[in-house]
Amino acid sequence: MKKLFYVLIAFIALTVTAQGQTDSTKVKTTKYVSVGLSMSNFDETFSDNSYPSVEVGFTKNDISYGVVLGRASLRDLGSFSDNIQNYFYEIKISPSTSLGYLNGNLILGLGGYINQGNRHFVEYGAGLSKTFGNVSYGLSYSNWDGVDYVTPSVSLSF
Repeated sequence: MKKLFYVLIAFIALTVTAQGQTDSTKVKTTKYVSVGLSMSNFDETFSDNSYPSVEVGFTKNDISYGVVLGRASLRDLGSFSDNIQNYFYEIKISPSTSLGYLNGNLILGLGGYINQGNRHFVEYGAGLSKTFGNVSYGLSYSNWDGVDYVTPSVSLSF
């Protein structure tokens, strides 16, 4: 709980910083779609510990608001034994700021697993990205559902 409290304080501080660096007369809203592959500690096989996801959302005032749909592992993805309980959903908020050559962002999300009753989770973390035109490449570190993940991602803004 103490970790979550510190993450929330940092999140609020970065949100205020990000809002303070935006010229309100030039507010721009950008829609985006992003794909990522979250990878955990690899105690098992790559397919068991890799969570693919797709996120859609928008960015306004250097804060991204997104909805994520993903799967709890790559194992049996698309097979006849696939089950809706393997999938999760999440809502995320991610303030960002320029760090010079790269952009930095914080991640805070709330989600759950589909058809698994009370199996919900909180995600928190941070990431770096670099944008070339409408495409951003990112790498983030986060903790959700009690597990640490590294997630490379590619986002397209439009």
